[in-house]
Amino acid sequence: MNKRTRNMILAVIVIAGGIGFGYIWKNYGFTPSAQEAPALSKKTTEQILLDGKVVSEKKADLGFILPEKIKIISKKVGDVVKTGDILATQESADLQAEVSAAQASLLGAKAELNKVGHDLKKEELKLHGLSSYERKQQQTQISSNKDSVIVQQSAVDLALSATVGASAQLEKTILRAPFDGIITRQDGEIGEVAGASVPAFMTILSKEPLRKIEAFASELDVAKIIVGEKAKVVFDVLGSQKTMLATVSVIDPTVIDNQGKSAYRITLMLDEADEAIKPGMHASVAF
Repeated sequence: MNKRTRNMILAVIVIAGGIGFGYIWKNYGFTPSAQEAPALSKKTTEQILLDGKVVSEKKADLGFILPEKIKIISKKVGDVVKTGDILATQESADLQAEVSAAQASLLGAKAELNKVGHDLKKEELKLHGLSSYERKQQQTQISSNKDSVIVQQSAVDLALSATVGASAQLEKTILRAPFDGIITRQDGEIGEVAGASVPAFMTILSKEPLRKIEAFASELDVAKIIVGEKAKVVFDVLGSQKTMLATVSVIDPTVIDNQGKSAYRITLMLDEADEAIKPGMHASVAF
């Protein structure tokens, strides 16, 4: 076999081998192993971190309505109070006099009503045994007595209304606890004038175990948070090792200004309370 022939045979073998390999690759494929295959990108879940603070579930800023001097301060900051406890009172001598006068008028009106009512009954009893003419005359007298009762009943109603109004005004000089709680702020001293134009005189927070947290989310983050969603909460005071769970209870739909930025208020409730948690404590919230 000469050299030219041998080269031609080798060329044919190479071409045939290439065609065969291409056929096998096309029809049977070649699947690289998991290690050889390029890694597919996975959708990563971005963590949302919010700053929050502990707030009381019940808070009341209490103040006086009438512009009168403070006479007595019965409770101070830190005191635990019960519903209805008197916290402070204002000077009220004039109002007390009005109440006393109204009560006296009410008592007088009631006494007069009893008198005319008694007279009416007496006149009605006289009807027995009278002739027709006498009965007619007596009926006229009874009708007059009934008119007197109606007039006097109106006088009693007016006196009662005046008494209620004066008592209501007097009650405005008394500051009472609206619920069980603890006094956290006092702004005013005895002898100072307090009234509607003066900021709240006292602040009271409920003493129930604190579980409520308020946090603020940006426009981008709030769209990713839903009511009922769980979050992890860490309190600085408890240390980063202790994580508590909380549930989103309210997402305020109204945008507000939070330190110069648009934000939405998120309210969360801790699954469990901790006595170490106090109002105003910072909370780190993670979704």
